[in-house]
Amino acid sequence: MTSKLPDWIIEWMQKDRLVRNKYKISHKYVSHPKRIQKMDEKRDEQGNIISFKYMIISTKYGKYWVRYNEGLYECSCPFFKHRGICSHIFGVCQITKIWPKKDLLFSKKEKTE
Repeated sequence: MTSKLPDWIIEWMQKDRLVRNKYKISHKYVSHPKRIQKMDEKRDEQGNIISFKYMIISTKYGKYWVRYNEGLYECSCPFFKHRGICSHIFGVCQITKIWPKKDLLFSKKEKTE
């Protein structure tokens, strides 16, 4: 588990203003704990998190789910389908301190394009 924002995400935000804006928006979810609700969590024998699911409640757009499974994040929002990351995932990452793995994120994006 890493608590600080990974360098590759910082570099990505510097290059892509939409990703940077999604990170800024994620602070709204983190600052209102009722907007991020844990639905499910699975751990291995050592207590490490294998997977989880959160429900994110946006006052403007409704509810979306964020799912994490062995390093790979998914979200049900439209921005995720376009960029592979979104404010909902950034919000959950800030709470769980588990950031997406670069190789898994971009390998998934390449498969969908």
